[in-house]
Parts: sequence; structure tokens; C-alpha cells
Amino acid sequence: MNTEVWTFIFVTISLMLYLYIGWRSRVQDSKGFFVADRGVPAIANGAATAADFMSAVSFISIAGAVSILGYDGSYYVMAG
Repeated sequence: MNTEVWTFIFVTISLMLYLYIGWRSRVQDSKGFFVADRGVPAIANGAATAADFMSAVSFISIAGAVSILGYDGSYYVMAG
């Protein structure tokens, strides 16, 4: 078999495994969905929220610095 066939087989199996895991771990009601079925500790939830916020701020600040300072603004954002 050639590389394309093996790639197709691998992608198909990966997708089927992904769908199976998603189907098995679905939540039954909205209360369990919004709080991850009470399975995530508060520290981990807070860390995820902080990481999401820092990622968004970094993305927006790079766009703003590049628009104001040109491409040299990206060096400023990466350095600080």
C-alpha cells in the first residue's frame, strides 16, 4: 500500500476515535456542561481563565503595536 492509503486509514481511525470519545463523555444536562460536571478544581479553572485572558491580550496588543509602530512594534511586544 502506498502513503496515501496509509494516511487515509490513519485519519479515518483518528476521526472515529475522536467521535467515540466525544460521544462517551458528553454531558446529560446544562448544569453539568457549564461547570464541567464539577470535575475540574477551582485552581485549574482559574488558571485556564487567566491563560485565555493573557492569550487574547497578547494577540490584540501585537495587532495594535504593529498598526501603530509598523513591524518594529512586534519586536517591542515580544521583548516585553
